[in-house]
Amino acid sequence: MPKVKKKKTKYGIFFMILGLLLIVAAGGLFAYNQALDNKAGEAAKAIYNSLTENSNSSNFKINSKSERVAVIDGVEYIGVISIPSYDITLPVQSDWSLSKLRNSPCRYSGSINSGSLIVCAHNYQSHFGKLKYIREGDRIRFTDMMGMTYVYKVSKIDLINEENIDKMKENNGWDLTLFTCNYGGKQRITLRCIRTDVNQYLTD
Repeated sequence: MPKVKKKKTKYGIFFMILGLLLIVAAGGLFAYNQALDNKAGEAAKAIYNSLTENSNSSNFKINSKSERVAVIDGVEYIGVISIPSYDITLPVQSDWSLSKLRNSPCRYSGSINSGSLIVCAHNYQSHFGKLKYIREGDRIRFTDMMGMTYVYKVSKIDLINEENIDKMKENNGWDLTLFTCNYGGKQRITLRCIRTDVNQYLTD
């Protein structure tokens, strides 16, 4: 066999093996991410069930923001965020950290009482991964630990660069902001919402 042909054959085998290795690596990464997503969904569901089952228990206190919070395993929760049209119901922690975000959405800043609440979460499908499907006019509700439900309408959808923290916290009349990172992690999908009602149960 001519040397040129042998060389081409060797390159062909090399790239074929490389391609197979990349496919296996991609499959492994997908499986790993899916496992994280499933674990996060199970954690959030367990917390929500605990909040529901212990709604009349003594695991509550008033924090420094004059909010009633539930305490589960030493972690404070300020309420539950729901988007009925996308089957999202998730407990919200009182403050945030990277480790806390693995379990459920967290308050980034602000409060319901002041009409400035900002909630962040990972883009797991079981957390805020569906935010990319939400459109202006969709409705969101937040139920605090007093049992009061606040109803919101999505007023604006922003894509904010990851380093632009000031823009995330700016408030142009919005009562609630939800955000998560996009698939590449360089931008934040951001929902700006205005309050439309209080103590109204959403059925659609």
